[in-house]
Amino acid sequence: MIFKQIASYDNFMVANMTLGLLQENNINCHLKDENIVMIDPFLSPAVGGIKLMVADVQFDRAVDIIKEAEDLYIKQIPCTVCNNYSLSTEEKTNSPQTFWGKLKNQIAYGQIETYQKKYRCNSCNNLFAQLPQSI
Repeated sequence: MIFKQIASYDNFMVANMTLGLLQENNINCHLKDENIVMIDPFLSPAVGGIKLMVADVQFDRAVDIIKEAEDLYIKQIPCTVCNNYSLSTEEKTNSPQTFWGKLKNQIAYGQIETYQKKYRCNSCNNLFAQLPQSI
């Protein structure tokens, strides 16, 4: 069976919670490099974090499950600026096409493609690098 990486985590608790969510929905998945990161957290950037691997044939369904769970969670967090419950996710993937662009990403980030996720309040238009802390 062929497995494909769906996400990478620095925190083993979040990785295991996501793994459990997918397994509850009958998705064939496992964690890769969890033990390495737990034994020596300083190796996390070198190995690319704890990788959540999903069976290739179930990948699209797993993405939908994770996205739906995240959307439900984000709706429960108020913006720290305007206190409205209107956060949304903005995702960006950088996939360089040139050799030099790929080499730069490989050296700088340890992978060819880079991915960014930020959160925007749709009411006041503020952009957050991380989800605001909920009380």
